[in-house]
Amino acid sequence: MLMLYVAIVIYNKKLSDVLSRYSAKRLLEKHGEKKTKIIVVDNSDKSFYVDDEELNEFVATHGIAYIKNGKNLGLSKAYNKAVEYALHDSTNPKFDFLMLLDDDTDITYDYIREIYKEYKAPSRVNDGVNVITGIIESGGNPMSPVRSFTFNYHRSNCIRKPGIYDDVYCISSGMAVRLSAIEMVGGFEEALFLDMIDYTFLYNLSRHDLNRMLVINARMEQSFSGRTKQDRRLAMKRYKIYRKDFMKFCELTGINKWYGRLHLLKRKIALEIKNRK
Repeated sequence: MLMLYVAIVIYNKKLSDVLSRYSAKRLLEKHGEKKTKIIVVDNSDKSFYVDDEELNEFVATHGIAYIKNGKNLGLSKAYNKAVEYALHDSTNPKFDFLMLLDDDTDITYDYIREIYKEYKAPSRVNDGVNVITGIIESGGNPMSPVRSFTFNYHRSNCIRKPGIYDDVYCISSGMAVRLSAIEMVGGFEEALFLDMIDYTFLYNLSRHDLNRMLVINARMEQSFSGRTKQDRRLAMKRYKIYRKDFMKFCELTGINKWYGRLHLLKRKIALEIKNRK
């Protein structure tokens, strides 16, 4: 029997503050524990932990896999915790998929339902699709998937029509990946803490001729760090994480480091302007 695993990574949030919980719970209630499995990976700091009654009930009632790390391991390691669990639990890694959700993802049940419908379609056996995603928007603008990695946003680079595409890129939140494909590329790159994880992963899929993506006719709204005004101190703290991950991404994918540094300089200047008092 096919299984869709849904991994929700949370950080310093109660379940009641996680936007995707209702849709994931509804999917589970609709299709049952034998066809869907939710994995909650908790990256919250020890100092944050409180008695979360909703989370306790969620886990106990629906047989949720709850992985408590006790500290922020970063997104890649959290994803890999979910991958490890799913591979151990799965009886069919070649056919089962793992869907990734972050705690700031505003995902509708219709979106998850379409992912569920497509991952188990009979055509998935032979069409070579290893990644399924929808059309991701932010503030009314298309953001993902894209035809290629670019340093700057170009609307024309965004894929806006459903279909099957080879060697394209999408954000990790809201995408589902065949478990065997994840295993073949060794999971997610743990040298990356928070950023460029998705692009690096899809780059590795392409290197193994595994990056065939189905873009479904469903939309999702996603917030992106750096696109909204925030406290300057927090913005610069977030930028430092991005800077480290981005330069590692350049190293891993062969992008010229000077082009990378130019991109980072532009990003820093834009943040300074946006968040100045």
